[in-house]
Amino acid sequence: MRSSPSSKKWAACARRPPLSRNAPYFRMRRDLHRPVAPASLPSGVHLLPFDAPLAPACRALMNRVYAAGFGDVVAFDDWWPRLTADAEYDPALCFAVADAHRIVGFCQCWTEPFIKDIVVGVDWRGRGVATALLTAAMAAYVARGAAYVDLKTDVDNLVAQSVYRRAGFAIVERFD
Repeated sequence: MRSSPSSKKWAACARRPPLSRNAPYFRMRRDLHRPVAPASLPSGVHLLPFDAPLAPACRALMNRVYAAGFGDVVAFDDWWPRLTADAEYDPALCFAVADAHRIVGFCQCWTEPFIKDIVVGVDWRGRGVATALLTAAMAAYVARGAAYVDLKTDVDNLVAQSVYRRAGFAIVERFD
């Protein structure tokens, strides 16, 4: 595996507008040569191995979160075939967090070191779920030999940017 995202892949992703939005965003990067601090999940939730039966609940969480902004609301039947047909998809790079009743956090990554989506349900925000998901993703990329991992976030999403900065990410580029 290459140790960093290919410039062609990043450029294609950067130019590809979201399905329903076209807002300015930052590309943020985390150097994976720096240690990744462990992050604990809060009491009452656990990390689940992602698989097809979890996918509808993960997409439903994404839609609930993205309905408030900063993402695309997409029907599961449109999202799932596109996701699983993408050459960058690997279910081992998708991470779900659940409480006793439902999925409360989800992180989807590509095989190139890129965190595509990370969402946390409103009731679980500010409790470390996003940090634990980021840590799981970074650890997976470290295990694969990646030198760094990228993500993108809306310029106006200050809460997400704060979480990413605390996890060691820094802004490297702005796209308007």
